[in-house]
Amino acid sequence: MSEQNHSPVVINKILVPTDFSAISLLALEYAGLIASKTNATIILLHVFESYMQNTMLHATVDFNNIMEKGIEEKMHEIVGMDQQLNGVRVETRVAHGKIHVEIEQIVKQDGISLIVMGTHGVSGVTNIGKFMVGSNAYRTMQNATCPIITLRNEPSKKSFKNIVLPIDSSAKSTMKLDIAIAWAKLFGSTIHLLAVTAFFEEFVVDAKAVDRKVHQVEELLVKEGIPYTAHIIRNQSPSLSVLHHAEKMNADLIMIVSGQESQLGEMLFGSISRAVVSDSPIPVLSIHINKN
Repeated sequence: MSEQNHSPVVINKILVPTDFSAISLLALEYAGLIASKTNATIILLHVFESYMQNTMLHATVDFNNIMEKGIEEKMHEIVGMDQQLNGVRVETRVAHGKIHVEIEQIVKQDGISLIVMGTHGVSGVTNIGKFMVGSNAYRTMQNATCPIITLRNEPSKKSFKNIVLPIDSSAKSTMKLDIAIAWAKLFGSTIHLLAVTAFFEEFVVDAKAVDRKVHQVEELLVKEGIPYTAHIIRNQSPSLSVLHHAEKMNADLIMIVSGQESQLGEMLFGSISRAVVSDSPIPVLSIHINKN
């Protein structure tokens, strides 16, 4: 493993999409925890679909403008009520269109460092359908150029003391290592390495290669002064192994790389990252990489 320079976590702007559901408001509170530690600005975003102008009574009513003003007022009210946001800079944005498209545009235009969003819920204000369902969160996770934290449930602990880091023998698997080390240094975390191999993988992946990768990562964590544990598990369901191990380690966060599954692996096992995000009661930080 080549020498790497592990710079501190730089989180300047955190994007929090909200549909005013309970889980999206928890995501805002969770983002406040990170922002208070990193001195980041939170951008609170709500996206709604455009309404057609009403001409039934021969009058033009700008429903978009009415909706936008009402939503802005609601967002400011929510920010003011959340004690976790005391001392945190929060900007509010309202847009209309497709949520994943608007998120991608804001990430690029504003230089977003991190996205925090809920994976379930429906719009409680505009009542026009599901914005924060798992498919939207997963689509955002797959396309985002910055890391994204997804929450399925309210975290039992709002901290980052124990981070589970699944790894395999691929080079792409350890692309998240820089981020894991930086987060561990910032929050005083213990990293729990987990290598999972399935029976099929043992036909194409040398089990010794997985052992070597684990030892290489261990050496780096020792060098960086990061407390850690390391486990290698053979299981036909890697995603379940990750979730069970996270529960066993009392984890606060799971870090995964999304987009690394091959087409063959996708067909045989399904997406490991999708399963972890969909089923984890623990917040998941996803780092998207290209498959090429």
